[in-house]
Amino acid sequence: MIKKWNGTLFGTLWLTVILSFLHGAGGGLLFLSAYKYSEILENSGLVVAVLTILYALPVLAWFRTKYWAALAFLLLLSPLGSLLFFFIGGLLFPVAEGDLGAGILWFITTGINLVSVVLGTLLGGLTNLMLHSRRMLNS
Repeated sequence: MIKKWNGTLFGTLWLTVILSFLHGAGGGLLFLSAYKYSEILENSGLVVAVLTILYALPVLAWFRTKYWAALAFLLLLSPLGSLLFFFIGGLLFPVAEGDLGAGILWFITTGINLVSVVLGTLLGGLTNLMLHSRRMLNS
């Protein structure tokens, strides 16, 4: 079904929106897990590496079409997805009243998530570009 969507501009844009909301959900899960377990922030380099790989895999699998410019929309829509999921997460899992540390943690986890989104998008897009160039040279 994704291959059918991926062949049109409209389908590629829908995949971009879906993927940006998945990135936002990943950022929300990162915030909630870092709020519960402080060890996550101590290993932030590992968290960035794992999230980058996890964010690059769908880009690598879904964006093999001629609509590569949709990846730029992914970089623009992912912060909006993050804000949406942080709002939803705040309603479902409220933090303590007046907890200023949660606000600072939100900025830190948002930064980690957005850096991972950018790196994952670049990694997936560049890998697709290299694979496309290799297919063109072999044919």
